Amino acid sequence: MADPVELLPLLVVVVLLLTASGQDVDSMAVVFEGDRAVSDAPDALVVGGGTTTIPDGATVNATVYVVGGTLAVEGRVAADVEQLAGNVSVGEDAAVTGRLRTVAGEVEVAPGATVGSRSTVEVVQREPSPAREYGFLAVQALVLAVAAGALARRRPALARNVADAAVHHPGVSGVVGAFTAATFLALFVFMAFTLVLIPVSLLGIAVGLLSVAYGYVGLGCLVGSRLPVDPPARAAAVGTAAFVVAFDLLAAVPVVGTALRLLLTVTGLGAVLVTYYGLREFEPAVAQLGD
Repeated sequence: MADPVELLPLLVVVVLLLTASGQDVDSMAVVFEGDRAVSDAPDALVVGGGTTTIPDGATVNATVYVVGGTLAVEGRVAADVEQLAGNVSVGEDAAVTGRLRTVAGEVEVAPGATVGSRSTVEVVQREPSPAREYGFLAVQALVLAVAAGALARRRPALARNVADAAVHHPGVSGVVGAFTAATFLALFVFMAFTLVLIPVSLLGIAVGLLSVAYGYVGLGCLVGSRLPVDPPARAAAVGTAAFVVAFDLLAAVPVVGTALRLLLTVTGLGAVLVTYYGLREFEPAVAQLGD
């Protein structure tokens, strides 16, 4: 089965393309796995995994977006086919009456097939310049350092509660963070399939990213509390900036660095959640044993 989380960026592109096209779209049909024959579809059909076949004699009037897997057209697509990834094949006597546009992936059109028009978008990947990389890192560190300093000055207990949960209860925080990240990100992706819920899905993802950033601030304040810097607000800002830089440097360490970055992320997120965003200290439940 295709991983919906891995397909998230391409699904976001699909949503943007639908919005830009001005089509009156209320819902999408999405295929993630298996071999399926599709003879009809709602306003849009998204192929994310497996093999989707439009059989001979069938006509699909929806725009088809291929973001993974394989689309095999043996019948007729009375609309456009947008290939962002994956494979597309148009068989003998099959037809795509609209445009077949390829961004990435493999496409095969049989000699006897009919295609309204074909286009290929050339994607040129450029290595980011060191100045841009370091500039982005500096902006991240500055923004989170300012947030940490302001939090330590006005509501120091919030960051302290998050840091304490991460330090004293890393197992609980890590499990809660990992479970929440995996579950809710997949949920927000599935919500995006019903276009009416797209604003809710994007809002949920934004809240999730802010919660992760909050976890970084809590861990940064913890680092700052160990530094010989006064006052506490300045220590929190310096510690958070140092944490962001160190977190970025871990990416250069194969395997271990990636594992540590993931561990810090889910632990910080879990600490934020179990303390209700720092509003109260985390106190694990203690089982009461009978006499």
